[in-house]
Amino acid sequence: MRIFLVLFSLALFGVVMTAVSPVSATTQGSQLSMAAKPAAATVATPDQIVQQISNELGVAIKGHRKEYQKDKSKLVALINRVLLPHFDESYSSILVLGRYARTATPEQIYAFQKAFYKALLDRYAAGLIHYRMGRVTVLPARTPPEGRRALARTTVKLDDGKQISVDFVFHRDAAGQWKAYDVVIEGISYVASYRSQVGEEIRHIGLSGLIKRLQTEGAPVINKLNKPGDRGK
Repeated sequence: MRIFLVLFSLALFGVVMTAVSPVSATTQGSQLSMAAKPAAATVATPDQIVQQISNELGVAIKGHRKEYQKDKSKLVALINRVLLPHFDESYSSILVLGRYARTATPEQIYAFQKAFYKALLDRYAAGLIHYRMGRVTVLPARTPPEGRRALARTTVKLDDGKQISVDFVFHRDAAGQWKAYDVVIEGISYVASYRSQVGEEIRHIGLSGLIKRLQTEGAPVINKLNKPGDRGK
């Protein structure tokens, strides 16, 4: 499937931009990266956040592709520093679990959140190496000043010159900051896509079984979620 994401987490903004595949990411609490921290009396809007991430990634990766390619830990650190503070990983994970979140324990939800994000990161992080500035165009915002949810709309230019729409879905957290929790690529939601796949897996092996597979197998589980015939192998 072309859909991600991840992430936005969740996923992952850079992964979506480059791989156009499912990903994920978020933040705990209300922290922001130093570069993203808004001025005392202002709150960065969703479109400003997306533009900032796009710029930061372009600057960070330019001239360092081989370095990140050789050392994956540095690439992961870059993703966590630039992307993760702007995503609500916890909320996104609960949405991905869907109705199964209602019967899961807090410990199971947290374990799923961490294992799912790590597996997505292992699967798609390498795509970030190919990210280049100029591929992402952030469109004018449609954010109600006092709204609780908003879209940051972008178009992404692919290698073949084709442009696709990528919308990042935000909500306000408890501190009033905008955090992304879903990505919609060409009308397909990351959360909705993975909710269906994860739900099918849980029906066959249970939530604890899925968490264990994600923890022990990592990225290959993400691939198999798209291949029902491989389930349980």
